[in-house]
Amino acid sequence: MKASLRNIVLAGCMLVLSAVGIIRLWTARQPQAKATAEIIPAVKEAALPPKTIEETGCTGGCGESFDALELTALPAWEIDHPDNSLPFSDDGSFYYAHNPKFAAPSGFRLSVPMGEGQFLTLESYSRSQKPTEQLFSIVEDPAKPGNRVLKIASPEHTDGTILRTTRSLGSHYQICARIGFIHFGTGDGTNGYNGQETNGPWSQDTGDARNENGCYFSAIYNTLPKPHNNALAHYQRLAFIDSDNNTEGWTKIWDAATGRWFKSGWHPVMIGAVTNVSGENENGPPFISWAAGGWNRPGELLAADAYKENSWYTVCMVRDGNRFTMRLSGDFRYGGQTTYEAVLEDAGEIFQEDQPQYWLLGDPHINYYEGSLLVDDVILTTR
Repeated sequence: MKASLRNIVLAGCMLVLSAVGIIRLWTARQPQAKATAEIIPAVKEAALPPKTIEETGCTGGCGESFDALELTALPAWEIDHPDNSLPFSDDGSFYYAHNPKFAAPSGFRLSVPMGEGQFLTLESYSRSQKPTEQLFSIVEDPAKPGNRVLKIASPEHTDGTILRTTRSLGSHYQICARIGFIHFGTGDGTNGYNGQETNGPWSQDTGDARNENGCYFSAIYNTLPKPHNNALAHYQRLAFIDSDNNTEGWTKIWDAATGRWFKSGWHPVMIGAVTNVSGENENGPPFISWAAGGWNRPGELLAADAYKENSWYTVCMVRDGNRFTMRLSGDFRYGGQTTYEAVLEDAGEIFQEDQPQYWLLGDPHINYYEGSLLVDDVILTTR
């Protein structure tokens, strides 16, 4: 399948669009969902009209399997110049107002374009010029010997690496990827950290960063994504599927087998959308969560299920005008092998007119999160 990825994608994939709208390929929480290995071939069957390469980095569709990718001749680290254009920017006014002694840390950044027409970019941040293979590398798939995949890692919680779309996506797109073998904490003990990590200097309490550890399965941002402090990241995201392993158990996970919620910080999978990105709360604006088969009240920290560490998941973000869908398939701790699909029939509050949108996955925080994950088969189609 992966050897012919380019030809399959250029033939078109993922959705059938009729003159009256989009045809749904899955129903929400179907009882017998396809296995993860079947999802990628299934979404390649149909075509979307092409955009220009200037707009998307490819015509019709793009794919990156990482089989032939070589991470050589990489650009050099560049000194980070912390921005202060927004209150929660890395050198933002919010932090000086709450702490007169605040000073943004020194750091370095690195951008690595890749994929067909360079439709993807790796973005890394670190407070030291570490060897890049500590942050991203091509490795063998633990579940399929001979298959090459991308590894993203944050050996320190002050590191951050994401894989993102190079260009803004527009109002009609579908982007899917496989993400798995996620090792970003367990919600107990040291929660995947090495020592006495703190969440400063941006958090007012400059407390223990080990209370939270996680990553993004997939997200849509309202600006060009790069790793930043966690508060700014929360004001830039519009829709997301993520996990925040937390030692205090403040997430409620839905167990479909028993039909009940229970508090747990062990591998929660949260599906969320932000309807208003304004505010002055350093935790970010409230969001609505999709769990237990539907959307819930803003501000509730609800998880659709829990992921398994040594499994692969297929995640898709689909926008067709004001209709937006987030889909996650795989083998979950409580729901078993299934597909979770969260649909916003009218996402006008989230996607403002002429607002840029970029996709990402990985670790976008530079004062939280320590661990690693694997990525494979990133496929983008647009019209």
